[in-house]
Amino acid sequence: MTIFNILTAVLSPDQIGLVVALSVLCVLLITANVILAVYMRKRGERKLCTYQLQNKRDRLLEQLEILRSGGVLSPEDIAQFDEDEEEILVEDDEDEDEDDDKEDVVPRQQPINNMGVVSQEEVDETMDAQILVVAKTSAAAREKLGISDKQYDKKRYYVRYALGFEAKLRSSSAEVKERYVALLNELSLYKGIKIATSYRQQRLYKGRKTLGKIVFSGKTLCLALALNPADYADTKYRGIDKSDKKRYANTPMFIKLSSTRKMEYAKYLLVQLAVINTITLEETPFAPIVDLAERTYEELFVEDKLQIIVLGEVPDSVEQLEEEDEEEFDDVDATVMEELTRYNRSYSARVIQADDELKARYSELKNHILTYQGVYNKITWKREAFFADKSTCVATFAIRGKTLCLYLPVDASKFDGTKYKVEDIVSKSPNSKLPTMYRIRSDRSTKFAKEMLDIVLSEKGLTVNPDYKFVNFRPVYKSTENLINKGFIRAKTIIVETPTTEKIAKKATKKVAATSAKKQQSK
Repeated sequence: MTIFNILTAVLSPDQIGLVVALSVLCVLLITANVILAVYMRKRGERKLCTYQLQNKRDRLLEQLEILRSGGVLSPEDIAQFDEDEEEILVEDDEDEDEDDDKEDVVPRQQPINNMGVVSQEEVDETMDAQILVVAKTSAAAREKLGISDKQYDKKRYYVRYALGFEAKLRSSSAEVKERYVALLNELSLYKGIKIATSYRQQRLYKGRKTLGKIVFSGKTLCLALALNPADYADTKYRGIDKSDKKRYANTPMFIKLSSTRKMEYAKYLLVQLAVINTITLEETPFAPIVDLAERTYEELFVEDKLQIIVLGEVPDSVEQLEEEDEEEFDDVDATVMEELTRYNRSYSARVIQADDELKARYSELKNHILTYQGVYNKITWKREAFFADKSTCVATFAIRGKTLCLYLPVDASKFDGTKYKVEDIVSKSPNSKLPTMYRIRSDRSTKFAKEMLDIVLSEKGLTVNPDYKFVNFRPVYKSTENLINKGFIRAKTIIVETPTTEKIAKKATKKVAATSAKKQQSK
């Protein structure tokens, strides 16, 4: 028997109609509840997407009322909505692209195995280098480098520090740290977003899906999000499209957090990311506690937060000025303590703070070199090198005092008896690959430098690019404080003992007496 036959046998026609009506009503109620739930969810998502825009609208209306009443807006209020001013500095960012596809793991530290002696000029041709004094290095760092034996106590090495994400963050300026904390506070508003820290970056994820990455580009804090850059190409929220890089295949929307205004853009993009992935707000968000205190490179090296790349041993001819200064102060009984600040200016800082004449000659010569096909530049802490390929350096710029100097990869004897008055630096740096130096002090010497460059570059088989467009490489002057904050100048404060006139005279008398005694003994 069918269900219908059973119902007709048990129930009357009126009762069957009532059952059918109730069934239809239940289905309608269930359908209505489902529709209402979907509507409320979409409504919540729309609120999440627009709450920051509403705040911005309110701020704009407040500013409009101020203007209507005859008031004046402060520069801080205007700066929030003005277009960013792009700064052009003399530096090279191609390192970032070269490292994009490398595996995100802690670099394996290679121990020192009787490395040979290299010259400072040879080291500076390819990268910025610092001197590591073994005697002043901590025991833990020495053991990790493999130089804990006493035989290394008097050695010095040229090293380069390759900083990981945490090392860069701890070594960054106060502004960068503030932006990082503000970014973490913004992320804490969203429910379910977690952060995983690795050697080179921090990954934002929910479940198994990667939503973004926090990375450094040079000294700039950056955010890469799982958004389509093309969707924002014609808006003020546009970023850099990194979809062609393996590292950012899942997070191609790349934005540099270089200002307060860029931070506001990042917050807006996070809202869009939350809408796309149906992420809701936390009911009771809490600000994370972050330790960003500075730590020494040795401490970070021991904890695998940075890598020390050893380039070679420092020759004995390189003076240890700081050690000699300390010994000199120790020999004198002092009565006055004085705090001094020493500035270690990079090549870029020297160019930025140079006079207009040097900048004009620098721009003219740099354009002249780059007119040759295939030549590219690379800037390190102490100089700027020009390469025809990765292994062929064709010229180098450096600044000595206030003079622009050109180094060439030819013997100085090549220009003997000519109008080109060059200097041979082989005696100072026997292993230098650019033994010829030419000082550029006038328009005439600039003309001669261009002629010598033509000779050298032509011998390398390079040809001029007729389509090259000249660029103004004269950077805008910036203050010392500004360059310190941007990392172009390293400031070091030391406390020294200043001897009195009486002590200086007493020391001079002792030296004269010692000299006279030596002369008498020699006679």
